[in-house]
Amino acid sequence: MTTITKRQATPEELASCQSWELWESGDTDRFVYQYDQDVQFIVQSGEAVINSATNPPVAIVPGTHVTIRKGVDGDWAISSAIVNRYQYL
Repeated sequence: MTTITKRQATPEELASCQSWELWESGDTDRFVYQYDQDVQFIVQSGEAVINSATNPPVAIVPGTHVTIRKGVDGDWAISSAIVNRYQYL
């Protein structure tokens, strides 16, 4: 079962997501998070690969729209500091 999905954000989504919450990875090169609710986000800047036991690795870059479902344990390998706009579903 795929619990992380990604696609290119539309121009409308890129504009409307600016009102969503902001998350920045800072200087870390690894971030581990257990998702306790569904979330969607659009990458504003940076690059990373999200690894999980339930999904193949998901590479993200600016403009990527990602949905992560509740129950995913995400292990982020960050190659360039990430800035996301996110909202819980």
